[in-house]
Amino acid sequence: MKINFMQVIRLVGMIAAIAGIIYALEFMERGIAVWFWVVVLGIGFVGLLYTFRLTQRRMAREERARELSEKKKRRRSRR
Repeated sequence: MKINFMQVIRLVGMIAAIAGIIYALEFMERGIAVWFWVVVLGIGFVGLLYTFRLTQRRMAREERARELSEKKKRRRSRR
């Protein structure tokens, strides 16, 4: 399985966001820091979901192309 560099960056960002949320809840009195880290975590999650869907579409497209090429080869070999 090919690991996308941007997926790794998003995962690291999401881990940092979770740590940031825990830190902000524990040590900061203002709530804005918590919301900042929640937004960072949400952006990372949406990005991972988007890249997963793109990967699934690409794999399905490659599978269809492979099946079509196999059908064409079978048709040619019959003649």
